[in-house]
This record gives sequence, structure tokens and C-alpha cells, in this order.
Amino acid sequence: MVSRSAVFLVLFFGFLLSANAAPRYLGEEIWYQVDSKNFRVITDGDPNAVKTLVADLERYRSVAIELLEVDPNVPKLTIYAAGDRDTYAGLVGAELADMTNGLFDTSAEGSYALVNLDGRSVKKQLKAREFLFHEYTHFLSYNGNTTHFPYWYSEGFAEFMATMSFPEKGRYELGEIPQERAQTLMYAGLMPLDRLLRATVYDTDSEEKADIYASGWLLSHWLMMEGDKAKEFNRFIKDYNNGADPVKSLEKALGMSVKELEKEYVAAFDSGEYEVVSGEIPADFKAVTPQVKRLQKREAVNVLANFIAQSGYNLQALDDLITYSYHTGIYSTELAAIKASADLRVGDFPQASHLLASVPRKDRQQTWYLNAHAWLTVNQQATVPNDARDLRSLKKAREEFDYLAKEEPQNASHWFGLAMAMEMLDYPREEYLAKLEEAYNRAPRELHIAQWLAEELYQQKNAEYFARVAKPLMFELPDEEQNREIKMRLAELQGKPKSS
Repeated sequence: MVSRSAVFLVLFFGFLLSANAAPRYLGEEIWYQVDSKNFRVITDGDPNAVKTLVADLERYRSVAIELLEVDPNVPKLTIYAAGDRDTYAGLVGAELADMTNGLFDTSAEGSYALVNLDGRSVKKQLKAREFLFHEYTHFLSYNGNTTHFPYWYSEGFAEFMATMSFPEKGRYELGEIPQERAQTLMYAGLMPLDRLLRATVYDTDSEEKADIYASGWLLSHWLMMEGDKAKEFNRFIKDYNNGADPVKSLEKALGMSVKELEKEYVAAFDSGEYEVVSGEIPADFKAVTPQVKRLQKREAVNVLANFIAQSGYNLQALDDLITYSYHTGIYSTELAAIKASADLRVGDFPQASHLLASVPRKDRQQTWYLNAHAWLTVNQQATVPNDARDLRSLKKAREEFDYLAKEEPQNASHWFGLAMAMEMLDYPREEYLAKLEEAYNRAPRELHIAQWLAEELYQQKNAEYFARVAKPLMFELPDEEQNREIKMRLAELQGKPKSS
């Protein structure tokens, strides 16, 4: 029998522990960098498990590049692999952590993936490997180009690729249904085909998203495995990207009416049996042994802060990182510059300027300082009337961006900033436009870059180049008025009558 005094002592000491427990700061964990030729993973999870994950990603990459027929010279991808939900929430915020198990995004600075290694629950989580295979399929499909795929296919095909497995050395299998999509099809059934074919990211709510993924997987599986329609589908994608109606152009490409296609779609669902194909991993693939490095606390904090500033998902966590770094004596002037970059995102120019002023002169040639300082100048001067701009400061920013573009030529943000500084300094149009094109070639999906280039091309009346840049924008801009303007400009430059 447990005495009342013993119970009191347990409760008392439990109260003391909870009362004295310090809040958990992002950065307190032990962080590792797991490196291979094509992947860089920052993780507070089990580094040995992550090594296995990266080895599988390299194997997947070799097969996917061949199947998708894409340029193998794609940039190295950085992945942030959170060891548990608390760390994941620290990176993206509590709201996104409740709704997602991982994220993928691309920006002018580059692309990144984020995954929660623990998942939301044992039953509902997508395994980390499947998630990363899915997101890497997006990366390969979209990197360096402006091709757009219908929403159902973009997600459905990525799901199709996600369950690739390697049952024996030198071979892969493909075509198995993801467990979570099987559950959706079982309980919710098929999404009506007409709705599926016309769905977009903008008109799909969170509850319908799972239906798009599941039914998109089924239709993609039929196209790739049973319908043998890959070549016909490629013709459809070309027409789709030229603005053709998604349903009519698919009928034309496949030589099937929607009713005929729906019959195959329903039959594939009713059968409940999905073909799995086996193939050989490319002969030139060599298995890799990823390298693991434990990050020092200061380095880990700066890496995490950089991610938060770049993504903008959970800027509050950046303040927490700074608090933690002060308490532990690992605060650095690099962290101040990173925080200044984040302040620029929300338009707090005085705070960004104050932080950069705290950086000692000996560190002001570091790329992290130059980047933040140049963007601060350009953003500040963009709010000033032309005749009141500080030309000396703008010249300095132009020099900083020029240096950064040479040091990190793949970073589209540097070229974009250089073009902006040159335009504000009244450089000839052809000179700043050349820098803007450099930015566009590196990040053709970055809206601000593409919109500015399209405007310049329209002013030059360059019909062919304008069409190449402007047409993809119609898939990215949900605003009907902006889309209407693009269509009117396309018609004008092509000499067609304007439609109302």
C-alpha cells in the first residue's frame, strides 16, 4: 500500500520539475549534416537512419532521371529532416505542423525539402522515404523549366513514383499503391473524372486534397502502366501549356472521349489490382556512403536560422534562436545578418539597418553580410522617388550584387538584385535586362522575376520571347484580371483581335 506522504512527495517533486523546466529552444538538439553527391540533409534525427535514407535517395535519383528523361545536372538538394514533431513545429510553426508531414518549396535562393521523420501518427503518416521520393519527383520535373502539369497529374504521378522500392541489388520495382491513397480510395471512392481533370491548386480545399492525390495516382497509374499512353500524354502537356482546355485537349491526345476514359478509370478502381513493374537500376550507378558530420552549436543555429529566414514559415522561431544563442554564448554577427534578412521580408527596414550596423567591419566582406546589406539598400531606395535616391548607396549595392553573382553564380537572387540596382541607376535597358535574364534562367518559376521580365519584353514588343515567359505565368497567378491582361497582350503582339 502506498502512503499518503509518498503520494504527496511524488506530486510535490513533479510540480517542482514542471515549474523549473525551461522551454525547449530550436537549436538545443544535437544536429548533424549528412552529405552525399546530390543531397545535403540537416537533421536532429538518428544520423544512421538518415544515412540509409540518403543512400536510397541517390538510388532513386538514378532511376528517376532516366525514367523522366531529365538533365542529370540538377543542383544539389538540401533537406531539413526534423527528428520529431516538436522540432518540425519549431521550423514551420504549429499550424503547418498540424496540417503537413513535410514541405517542398523553391525560391530565387534555391530549392529545399522539409520532412518530419516521426510523422503525425503511426497510421496516417507517409513514410519519410516515400515523402522525399514524391517531392524529389517534383524537383526533377520542375527544376529549371516552366512546364506545368495538371494538378491531378503533378501529385498523382509523384505519388506513383513515391513507392519505388529496391527488392534486390541492382533492381527496382514501381507501381504499388501508397497505403494512405489506398485508404482514401477505400473510404471516399473515386473523385468524379470531370472534377479531377479540371481541379487546380487554387480551387481545391484541404479536405479535397487527399482525393486529388488518390484519384490522381489511379489515373496516372493507368496512363503509365495499363493504358500505355505516355507519348500521347506528352502531346497533351504541350497543348495544355499553350492554354488548351484540359479536358478537350486530353481527349484529343488520347483519342478517347471523357466517357471512354472514365470507363477505364472506373474499371481500374473496381479491379483493385495494380500492376507493378520491375527494372534494372542504371548500370553506371554506384552505391554511395553518405558522410556524417556533427554540427557545432553555433553552426547549427546559423543553418536553422538561414532556413527560417529563407522560408519565412515561422519567423518567431528566429527570435527564439537568438534568445537561445545569447543564453548559451554562441551568438554571432552572422546571426544578426540573417535576422536582418528576415526583417526585410516583413518590411522592417529600421530594424534590419540597426542589426547590420552591429556587424564589425572585419566581417563586412562576408557573403552573408553583403547579401543582407545590398538587399536592404535596394529595398529602401525602391520606396524613394527617382530624383531623391541615394546614388552612392545604390552604386555600392550594385558592386555588392556583382560580387555575389560571381561568387555564387547559381543564386538567382543575386542576379535579380543586380538587375534592380542597375535599373535604378539608369543603366541602359539591354544591360540590366541581361542580368534579369540571368536571374530568370536560374529561377524561371520565381514570380517577381518572371513578371518583371515579361513586362520588359512586352515594352520591347518581343512577341515570341514574351509568350514564352508570360504563358506560364497564367498558371501561377490566380488573379483573373492579371490573366486577362496577359491574354490581351499575347493577342496584341501576335496581331490577333482582342477578345473581351
